[in-house]
Amino acid sequence: MAARVARKPTSTWHRFIADRSVSFVQNPVVRRSDHFFLMGSCFAEEIRIVLNRVLGAAQVGPDMASVIFDPAVSSIDELPERNHMNTYNAYSVLQEIERILGLWTPAPDDYWHVDGKLQCPYRRLVFADTPEIFADITAKLDTAFRAGFAAADHFVFTFGMTEVFVNRASGRAANQKPGYFKAGGAEETTYRSTTFADNHSTITRIVDLITAQKPEAKIFVTVSPVPLARTFSGDDIVVANTRSKATLRAVLAEVAETRPNVIYFPSYEAVLASGDGAWMPDGRHIRRAVVENITRAFVASAFYPDESAEAVPAEGTREGLA
Repeated sequence: MAARVARKPTSTWHRFIADRSVSFVQNPVVRRSDHFFLMGSCFAEEIRIVLNRVLGAAQVGPDMASVIFDPAVSSIDELPERNHMNTYNAYSVLQEIERILGLWTPAPDDYWHVDGKLQCPYRRLVFADTPEIFADITAKLDTAFRAGFAAADHFVFTFGMTEVFVNRASGRAANQKPGYFKAGGAEETTYRSTTFADNHSTITRIVDLITAQKPEAKIFVTVSPVPLARTFSGDDIVVANTRSKATLRAVLAEVAETRPNVIYFPSYEAVLASGDGAWMPDGRHIRRAVVENITRAFVASAFYPDESAEAVPAEGTREGLA
C-alpha cells in the first residue's frame, strides 16, 4: 500500500514500518467540477490517466489530442496515440507558461536541421518537413496549451531532473538531451547542472505567473519518482539521480512553505515507500496500480469530502481516517 488518506501525517517511523504507506493529509480545496492542467514527464501522464477516469477527460488538460497534423510531413511527440507531451525540467515548464501568456515567442526560424527535417528545440520530438509546416504545427500546439491553461482551475506539475541542456543560439532550455530518439542538439546545446537557487527561482517564477492570472488556483507539485535514464554530470547515475531528486524536493518544500496556493503531494515518497514492487521490469517506470493508488489518495485528500472521499476512495485506504 503506497498511500493512505489521513487527518494528520504519520509522525513515527514505527507506524510507517507497520503499514508501509505515506499519509496524504486531508486538505480539501478542490471541487469535483473543477478543471486541471497537468505538465511534466511520463509520471504526469500517468496521473492524468487516473484523473481522466475519476473526473472525465474533459476536465483534464491540455488536450494535445486536439492538435491535427499530417504524419506524412510532420510528427509531434507520440501524438495522437498518447494525449500528452513530456516536459522534463523546470525551465521547460516555465517556457511553456511564458509562451501561453505571450511573454516569450521563439523566432520563426528557431529550429534545428536534423536529417532533412526541422526540429523544435523546446518541445519533445516535434518535427516538420518545411518552415511553413513547422509554423502551422507550432501554432496549433500553442493554441492547445493556451486553451488548457484558460480552462484550468488548478494545476499539477511533476518535476523530474536538474540536468539541463541550453540551446546556445537562444539561451533557452532544450526539452531533452542531445540525440534523444536520434534527434538534434549535439552541436547546438551546452550542458548545465542546475542548482537549488536556479530551480527555486524558476519554479517560483512559474508559481507567480500562474497566480497573477489565476489567484484562486491551487498549484499541486511533486517530484517525479522516475529516475534519470542517464547522467551527463560525470557522477555515478545513482549519485546524480539522488542529487537531482533531492534538489527538486528541497526546492518544492521551500516554495510550498512560502506560497499559500502551492501544495506538495508526496507521490515521490509514496513510490519509494512501496519498495521493489512499485517498479516495472525496466526499474524506472512506475506500475499503473501504484500510480492509481497514489492519485486516488491525492484526490480523496484534496477534494471536498462531500464530493470525493466516498465517491473515489484511495485504493487500500484504511477504514476510517487516521
